[in-house]
Amino acid sequence: MEVCTEYSKKFSKKEEKLLRIEIKKLAEETKIKYSLKGLSDVFDILEDTTFFIRKPLNTNEISGFTTYFDGQFIVFLNSTFTLGHERFTAAHELYHVLYNADILKREKLILNDDKYKEEDKRANIFAAEFLMPEDYVEELFYKLVNVDKDKVEVRHIVRLNSTLKVSYKAMLKRLIQLDLCDVSLYEKLVEYGSLEKKEALRKITKKEGYDISLIVPSNATFIPKEYIEIAKMNYEKGKISYGKLTQLLSFINENPEDYGYSEPSEDDLV
Repeated sequence: MEVCTEYSKKFSKKEEKLLRIEIKKLAEETKIKYSLKGLSDVFDILEDTTFFIRKPLNTNEISGFTTYFDGQFIVFLNSTFTLGHERFTAAHELYHVLYNADILKREKLILNDDKYKEEDKRANIFAAEFLMPEDYVEELFYKLVNVDKDKVEVRHIVRLNSTLKVSYKAMLKRLIQLDLCDVSLYEKLVEYGSLEKKEALRKITKKEGYDISLIVPSNATFIPKEYIEIAKMNYEKGKISYGKLTQLLSFINENPEDYGYSEPSEDDLV
């Protein structure tokens, strides 16, 4: 379960570098694999690979999770978060689906606890490498920003996070990681990724000519068509009641009447 995007500090710089090289290769191989199917966006890949759900939750404690049920990987994203945050979580969960399949089949969930802390760390690194590949980030930096690393400003980060479709914070961390932004600027710059500075960040984003959709909560609801078809089929076969069908469809803000079903009368139930 992806809750935090901070990386563990218990590894040496050499170990960290070797780990990143390993996972960078996995991210590149994953991109190639799905590009052969005409897929490049992380949401499209999850939709193709898993039972993929996006829905707002009344909590900011959970960004998303992956589970395994009835022979199917299920990925759920909390769209209460910003779209940029959601996309990072999506890439994080994609790692779990592709490279932690055995654990998921056995445990059902990968929690961010001591038992699987290493795998959660790897999933975060994968997400950064998948969404913000090193070579492309550097190319964009010199094309769109091109300043000394101690001169990076909020507007520069906005240009990059808007282009790469990631959150402001994730982009800032990646720039520091790649030594394109001086670490001494972090505390000052990261403030613009806070709730207190959200209006200021939106204003700067608009001024730079970019849409603010990545830095506002998407509150999107996406349920695979398969979900609806399974619910309808089970109702028509008498496996679930009208009440259960109503409950399942209410999850996606719909009701049985939308699909031509009406509540059975007492005579129908006899």
